[in-house]
Amino acid sequence: MEDGTRNVTGTTARPSIVLILPYFGRLPASAELFFRSCAANPDVRWLLVTDQADAGAALPSNVAVQRTTLPALKSRIEQVVGFEVTLPTAYKLCDFRPIYGLVFAEEIAGFDFWGHCDMDLMFGDIRRFLTSDVLHAYAKVLIHGHLSLYRNSEDANHFFQLEAPGVSYREAFTSPESKAFDEFGGMNRLLKHHRIPAFRNDALLADIDPHTHRFTTLHPPNYAHQLFCWDRGRVFKEFWDGDRAERQEYLYVHFQRRRLPAPPPGLAEADAFSLGSLGFFPRPAFPSPEEMDRMNAPRLLFDVQRRVESLVWHLKQTLAHRG
Repeated sequence: MEDGTRNVTGTTARPSIVLILPYFGRLPASAELFFRSCAANPDVRWLLVTDQADAGAALPSNVAVQRTTLPALKSRIEQVVGFEVTLPTAYKLCDFRPIYGLVFAEEIAGFDFWGHCDMDLMFGDIRRFLTSDVLHAYAKVLIHGHLSLYRNSEDANHFFQLEAPGVSYREAFTSPESKAFDEFGGMNRLLKHHRIPAFRNDALLADIDPHTHRFTTLHPPNYAHQLFCWDRGRVFKEFWDGDRAERQEYLYVHFQRRRLPAPPPGLAEADAFSLGSLGFFPRPAFPSPEEMDRMNAPRLLFDVQRRVESLVWHLKQTLAHRG
């Protein structure tokens, strides 16, 4: 059993969590399923910051909506940092995630932890993995942009202002290019340089390999026949190991910016559903190897294109550093 802790409001409870999710433009086709996975974590809160007028329709009670525009959010960030920032697209917001503790100070007041997350994922049972023991022990929990948490404290809310060779929040905030300041291009290097421990365990995350059409996790193992599922608030990789049907549980499954087709009508009300490279499917029973292969199919052209894009990106990064 987890130990209780006294949170900033003075009540004895597990450390409270709020996740901040700015999203500008039309919500993805999987949004209804995403919010269903949020609803299955009633003791975690979300703040959806968006320009979509109808985004609040039928959202679960633990998801609040704040309507704004990208220019308005840019102005709010500039008030915090005290200089003009560069925010040409919503994707560039990734670099600004580490300052959300200051930008949204009023909204996160009273929470022990704040964090940021993506919407191209399905949450499992968050508290099963991010236990009170973990939250007590670290001011920074997880290191990836798709989900990271910070202790809501003066020190942690200013981690982004730390200095390290080759890392500058001012440079990241004024560059038109994405600097991955929320993870490997910034915060992870800063915390390592200053010997501030962060909780990391990539084995807990079903982070899908962006270079392969078939859903395989970046962290092994993977299997010849495998598929993912959301089942009553929990996320699993289901697979066949020889003639045995097995499953492995995860904190969440992250699609890596995949444009998956809209799920079938009514799937958001189902107790469980499967998901793979071809989208979302009803899950009446444990899928056979053939069913897994059908729903989680490879596509060679996709793999080749992604590999080429990755090589070009790394080449540009190398040339930029040499320059």
